[in-house]
Amino acid sequence: MKMTLLGTGTSHGIPCIACQCPVCLSKDKRDKRLRCSAYLTHKNKDKSQTNILIDIGPEFRIQALKYKIKKVDAVLLTHSHADHLHGLDDIRIFSHTISSSHLTNPELGKETEGDGICIYGNKSTLKDVKSRFSYVFNETQIGGGKPKLRLERSRVMKEKNPEEFKDVRVLPIPLLHGKQKSTGWLFSVTGKDKQRHSIAYLTDLSYISEKSIQKIVDNGGIIDHLVIDALKIEKHQTHFSFLQAMEVAERIGSLHTWFIHICHRSSHVEIQEYIKEHLDEFPALLKIVENGGSVEPAWDGLTLEV
Repeated sequence: MKMTLLGTGTSHGIPCIACQCPVCLSKDKRDKRLRCSAYLTHKNKDKSQTNILIDIGPEFRIQALKYKIKKVDAVLLTHSHADHLHGLDDIRIFSHTISSSHLTNPELGKETEGDGICIYGNKSTLKDVKSRFSYVFNETQIGGGKPKLRLERSRVMKEKNPEEFKDVRVLPIPLLHGKQKSTGWLFSVTGKDKQRHSIAYLTDLSYISEKSIQKIVDNGGIIDHLVIDALKIEKHQTHFSFLQAMEVAERIGSLHTWFIHICHRSSHVEIQEYIKEHLDEFPALLKIVENGGSVEPAWDGLTLEV
């Protein structure tokens, strides 16, 4: 299973519009951050491939071209803020049974069969999708002019009834993003060692309950990677600080922890130094690092494998 981080920046992205700070002017490629999104792929036992998109922000078209995304089987939404949702119209190329063929053959431009691509999210997120993209669900034009979407409530996925995309097992993780309910995602596969291996993706959160942490620990098996919201050094009302992210990482016990949703207050190198300076405040996390694990700021294009 592979996860490519398509974007690791906050809602402004980096560089920010009209900003002349050192991070926005940095020549380090790791300081150039698009809005947060990820693309997960896995080669299944039947030799097919599962392709899942996590969030679809306003730069999705750029991300899809840059990372050569050719197929999307489903979209998993964390919440409905613009930086995580407003590229949804560009999913239309993947949502029709004929895919891109209608672009080159006008005769295939008619409406296609099937219900379209599944969009998963919590109740409030899907409500916002229907409101902001109302034209998708109204009787208007046909064909590839708008995406075909099927909205699915994430709460139906439970430990006893997970969503399975062939060999990839998916569970939603309830989070709070300020007062807004958001959803993290736990992806698991059976590795060559016959054990369950997982990637936990937790962005845009200011609080995670003990129950949600336990859900990750109980269902993750070997948690190879934790991708977690870590906005900046200072505390924030709706996002984790670096230290808050490290505290949760220690409790989850992932082999590798990656900060995302990073703002322009600190450069990639400065975040690395900050982590090193504070690692001894988290003994269990320090032990993981000493045994070959890591705690690092992520960057656009980083690929995680299990």
